[in-house]
Amino acid sequence: MTITNAEYHADPSVSASHLHAVAVSPENYYRKYVDPHRPAVEPTSAMRFGTLAHCAVLEPDELHARFAVCPPRNTKAGKERAAELEAAGIEVVSSLDWALAGKLSEAVRRHPIASELLSDGKAEQSFWWTDLDTELRCKCRPDWMCRDTVIDLKTTTDASPAGFARSVAKFRYHVQQAHYMAGTFATRFVFIAVEKTFPYSIGVYELDDDALAEGQRLADRDLRRIKRCRENDNWPGYSAEITSLSLPAWAYDTSTIAEDF
Repeated sequence: MTITNAEYHADPSVSASHLHAVAVSPENYYRKYVDPHRPAVEPTSAMRFGTLAHCAVLEPDELHARFAVCPPRNTKAGKERAAELEAAGIEVVSSLDWALAGKLSEAVRRHPIASELLSDGKAEQSFWWTDLDTELRCKCRPDWMCRDTVIDLKTTTDASPAGFARSVAKFRYHVQQAHYMAGTFATRFVFIAVEKTFPYSIGVYELDDDALAEGQRLADRDLRRIKRCRENDNWPGYSAEITSLSLPAWAYDTSTIAEDF
């Protein structure tokens, strides 16, 4: 189904972002996505750039219709032009971000595998389904879908295998993959990781079986957590009591250098 990004995000069905939120705590999920008194969320600069970069890479024909650079807002001409663009539904971006998005797009197009993956298919399709275990209504919006393959574009500071593996773990991309594959019935999921600094290096990755299994386990756990919290109308946070806290293992200094010098 093709709808606008705003319409997609307004739908209350469970997305991968919901799973990430409830993994932090049920309270975190409730405050962000359920609480009727939650504040409107303003996109961060990183989120805004990500949207721009995705458009430049995946939907270049839409770029000039959705984004524009204007004179600085601290000038009269800049304020007036920005107001005109925003009234027309066009997002104002900085000249630096515009130039960087173009460079990332060029880098992806030069990469033989990345460009081939994006040579056929469609961007930003929305999918809805009902999870069979929890009966929760779910949704996802893949960056790019070509038949039975999902391609996910990630901008990053380190697209090397080790660096991007850390990003997968930190940002739970393996959970996102499990959620998207459930909704799209895809049999393959490929990440295109592109660095945001020169030379804009690119890595193209698929997760191994262990990563896939862990992503599915966590996705299933998080869906069950949302279901239980909804049924009980109970959204616990980190702790209701004073909790003993230990340092992580890396915080202990195990060096053998003499202290008296």
